[in-house]
Amino acid sequence: MPIITNHAQRFARAAEKRRLLLRFLREELYTTPKVAGLVMGVGERAARQTLAPLEAAGLIKRWPIQLFEGLQSITIVGITTLGQAHAFDPATEKVIDRQFDPARFSVMFLQHTLDIQRLRIEATASGQVKQWVNGDRLAAVKQGEKKPDAVLLTCDGLRIAIEAERSIKSPKRYAAIVEGHLNAMHQGKWQRVVWTFPEANTMERVQAMVLGVNRVRIAGIDTLIDPAKHHQNFRFCLYNMFTESLA
Repeated sequence: MPIITNHAQRFARAAEKRRLLLRFLREELYTTPKVAGLVMGVGERAARQTLAPLEAAGLIKRWPIQLFEGLQSITIVGITTLGQAHAFDPATEKVIDRQFDPARFSVMFLQHTLDIQRLRIEATASGQVKQWVNGDRLAAVKQGEKKPDAVLLTCDGLRIAIEAERSIKSPKRYAAIVEGHLNAMHQGKWQRVVWTFPEANTMERVQAMVLGVNRVRIAGIDTLIDPAKHHQNFRFCLYNMFTESLA
């Protein structure tokens, strides 16, 4: 991005970066400086410079997190209660009474969370997505149902459930996941499921297990899977092909 020399333009650009980041953290609660840079459209170094005044204003807080004992650490950028108070539109929204709590932070889920965040940023930037809701903000589900990692609404009105898979679960678990998604689609909660992966080996194995499920209960009825019917709205793709899977 070219350097802005006009003072008014620089002020407006700084305000826009602040708005973008607070809107993102409003729901995500935390991220890393690198991902924050993607949100604001700047590099990691410029992102860190932008974060300093936001922290000084009490809108965000930065925490160093130890990934491995005695080895690597990473900085987490989390929204504060005051940040949430500045992150919503009072004319159309309610404040979200949640902020980043380092005591509840889990390193185990960090990479998966960052993957979801990058997918969200990429999908939003593609111009195809009207709304994105993370799984933890979806309504509670009943037994036999499944909360995906996220649900998005495309500009064409299609609701798509997203499953980002970094590791392989058991066949029994995938049977339950498939059943949950088929029930959700039967109820009209979403019309497509996209499983997306960082690398091909995991994708091939998960796809084989998902498509290998042969019986589920849909609306309480024991149902034999008909691939022509039940698999037509399943998609599998690598992260770098994610936006293409939304079309």
